[in-house]
Amino acid sequence: MYRNAINQLEKWASKPRRKPLIINGARQIGKSWTVRQLGKTKYAGNYVEINFEKTPQLSALFEQDLNVSRIVQELEVLLNVSISNKTLLFFDEIQQCPKAIVALRYFYEDLPQMHVIAAGSLLEFQLKEISFPVGRVELMDMFPMDFEEFLRARNNEALLKHISSPQKNIPQLIEQKIYQELLNYFWVGGMPACVYEFIRSENYREVRKIQQDLLFTFQQDFSSYNPVVNKDCLLDILDNVSLNVGSQIIYTKLSNRFTLPTIKKGFEVLSTAKLIYKVSNVSVQGLPFSKTGKQFKALFLDIGLLLCRSNVAWENLFHNKDINSNFSGSWAEQFVGQQLLCGGYNPLYFWARMQKNSSAEVDFVIEKNGDIIPIEVKSGRSGKLRSMHLLLKENQHVKKGIVMAKVAPGNEGALQFMPIYHAANLGAD
Repeated sequence: MYRNAINQLEKWASKPRRKPLIINGARQIGKSWTVRQLGKTKYAGNYVEINFEKTPQLSALFEQDLNVSRIVQELEVLLNVSISNKTLLFFDEIQQCPKAIVALRYFYEDLPQMHVIAAGSLLEFQLKEISFPVGRVELMDMFPMDFEEFLRARNNEALLKHISSPQKNIPQLIEQKIYQELLNYFWVGGMPACVYEFIRSENYREVRKIQQDLLFTFQQDFSSYNPVVNKDCLLDILDNVSLNVGSQIIYTKLSNRFTLPTIKKGFEVLSTAKLIYKVSNVSVQGLPFSKTGKQFKALFLDIGLLLCRSNVAWENLFHNKDINSNFSGSWAEQFVGQQLLCGGYNPLYFWARMQKNSSAEVDFVIEKNGDIIPIEVKSGRSGKLRSMHLLLKENQHVKKGIVMAKVAPGNEGALQFMPIYHAANLGAD
């Protein structure tokens, strides 16, 4: 399976003076696999991996001091490998060795010619607790596989060619195939283990079992969160976020069993663990975006896990007579938001009018090449798009809005209509 993150890693590897790279993201999204692929391709196998979870004894190398020349020399002896300036040195599960995170600063200062990547699970919890080497490391976010990666994994390169241009009209039979694959993506999602199982068996029930196992694994991590939050509160938040994707949320709606401070803290730790993503309300009067009010929305880590957590049966998804309804509402908003995150729009924002008794809201707002672009997710061209028109009317500097729906591409005044499967094409340049 090909990951688009490989392109980012190759660009990093080609820099004449690169900083050590920390890859950040939720569990089981393919961070380690992607780095290993880079080691095979870009470094021709000249690759050394240290997994601090599998080999905790190697953490002792960082206890004496943070002399990275000594650390590299001792790694060569202990692992019986040669580490040169052409070697990719990968510290995996680095959260198990906080001093190794601090040591990344000295790799940059004392051995700048070395190629060093670090990754781990629940890494942001550790980054809050240590003296983080700001300015001496580079950060890269990773997410589950997007729709284009899913199609590529399914050997659907021909379909990818057809959806490469948002303005291209696609023959009806081919577009039906695209929407069928999009339904598959809604169900399977982008977690690599789920995609792999679907490629292997095309068995929806087997995919669901893996999704349930992944959610259980995430729940087992709750005890590792810092600060620790009541497990039942975290489960309440996950359940209520899954039921309210696309809707404005207030903390007290996320649980009726716990106090506001506990719920707020729980939401923050789940966000830190990358299981949910906060979408903040912002003003569109200018850049950079500024947050307004207390309204926010939330997305799940992955659309397949969202449907699993919501107990959506595959029969309900694929046997729905009104297929348009699958591409509107919360699932469609989750899909578009997830594709935007994969495309580099992190954090995500939306717009809601702050005037009293106003219900005007636009699903997403992004900045691209210095332009503010509002994005509305709909089931079709029907509807008056009042909120979008109001935003454009009150903010003349916003030149266009995008409507993502199950529609043919086209333009109507300041609105660009775009098939929903083109969401991945909105990635940052």
